[in-house]
Amino acid sequence: MMKLLLPFSITPDLEALSEEDWALQPDLKVDTSFTPLDWNSFDESALEMSLKLSDNGASGSFCFHRCALTVGGMPSDRFLKTLAALKFDELVRIDPGDADLRFRPEVVARVIADFAQAQAHPDFILMGRQTQVGDNACTPLLTAELLGWPCVTQVTALELADKHRLRVTGAVDGGTAVQTVSAPCVLSIGDAPCTYLRVPTLKDKMAYGKKPITLLRLSDFPGAEALLSGSNAELRSLVPIRKEREGVLIEADTPEEKAEILYRDYLKGRLNRL
Repeated sequence: MMKLLLPFSITPDLEALSEEDWALQPDLKVDTSFTPLDWNSFDESALEMSLKLSDNGASGSFCFHRCALTVGGMPSDRFLKTLAALKFDELVRIDPGDADLRFRPEVVARVIADFAQAQAHPDFILMGRQTQVGDNACTPLLTAELLGWPCVTQVTALELADKHRLRVTGAVDGGTAVQTVSAPCVLSIGDAPCTYLRVPTLKDKMAYGKKPITLLRLSDFPGAEALLSGSNAELRSLVPIRKEREGVLIEADTPEEKAEILYRDYLKGRLNRL
């Protein structure tokens, strides 16, 4: 049996916010309580890739033990129940209380590493490379450093090589690389294609969806609490990043005229330079 630990995060749908909604509160947070929640896309890929390991015909008789872990409030339970219906073996939520972990990847990494060492004892940790909130892209690397494990980044596909190793495909400069990785190892999942998390059937929701969730608190991780109380960079302001693009409205009487203007004034010169 191969044990997989899958830390994941739930994020608000920031695309649903209008410009007026980006109003900072006194604690330098943006109110996203009214936006829908969703899987962090990279973590979603990690969760689905763990399920696809079992789908592979070569590993059909091999057993994987999946432990899903999230650091978040009660709204995360709905997502853990979905994973229960998808037959994940363990479901764990660590309640951060009032702690603001948006820009504290070292605290989240400490929690994951301590949980892995003390309770989960995984062969591999699969986690998304970054989240929308915070967007630091260093939690997998910090987790691996704390554990003293290697870390493979930009992972896009996984296969079972043998009972102790995975065949890992990852993006590298100018192409992809395939390597066989031995346990233990942290795998940071990147832009993996076609890895939307599958939807459990109604039958599986009824049969497995009520699996109990283990609830822990940040106080159960003294190392993480010590980091929170220590000195850190002070958050003084948040400024939105403008990604506006110049737009031009082509005015003409017919679609044919608009197409001619588009080609003559905007495309022809670029095509000639190719």
